[in-house]
Formats: sequence, structure tokens, C-alpha cells
Amino acid sequence: MNNNILATITKLLLGVLYFSESESPFKVADWGKIAPSDLLQKIASQYDSDLSSLKQVDQVAFFDRLISKVDPSDAPMVENAQKIEALHAFLEQNLSNISVIRVEGASRIPVLITGYLPDGTCLVLETFAVET
Repeated sequence: MNNNILATITKLLLGVLYFSESESPFKVADWGKIAPSDLLQKIASQYDSDLSSLKQVDQVAFFDRLISKVDPSDAPMVENAQKIEALHAFLEQNLSNISVIRVEGASRIPVLITGYLPDGTCLVLETFAVET
């Protein structure tokens, strides 16, 4: 596991928020070596959820929405979008098998961005969407 990558992602996440009906920060975690084929089961188990509650979202569309759907006159939103754009570029350069998964079924929805380091370590960026 490359601690420099984890430290860089942590730094890139400083002050970054995910906007839904609420504002949620992101956090990153090292989930160790999990085979991509076992990842959904691990997420379901981690969040005490059924596999049927997991919804995969196209990661390019997910990041595009966060980056491009901002009011250009809203400076804090523009700054947040720029930070997310830098984060996405870093993830694409350093991780493989990037996916975005929502754990649906409640009004507070975990949103996970997962990806793999070259050594097979799974990193997970977690935030929450609030949808009532």
C-alpha cells in the first residue's frame, strides 16, 4: 500500500463537499486487498444492506455532474468543483477499476468511490447524499 497516495488523496479532500439536500465531506479509507469480484458483497456487509440496495453509477457521469453543474457566479461552489476535478484527475492517474456505488434504501445514502492501487489494495472514498 502506498501511503503517499493515501496522504495525497486526504490532502485533496480537504474542504471538499458533496452537495445534495445537505453538504457532506468526503473521507478516504484503505480497505486492504479485496478482489473486485468481492467488493459489492463487502460494501453490503459494511453498510448492513442487501446487494439489491447497491446502485452502481457511471463514474465519469458522476464526476462530470459534480464538476460542471455549478453556478459560475457562486465562488464557493466553483472552488469545490475545481477541487473535485483535481481529485478525479488524481484518482484516474493512480487507481484502476474506479467505480461509484450508492447504498440506497434510506434518506441518508452512503456514496462510495472505490478504486484499486497497483498492488491490489482497495481505497474507498465515502460521503453521504441526503435525499428526502
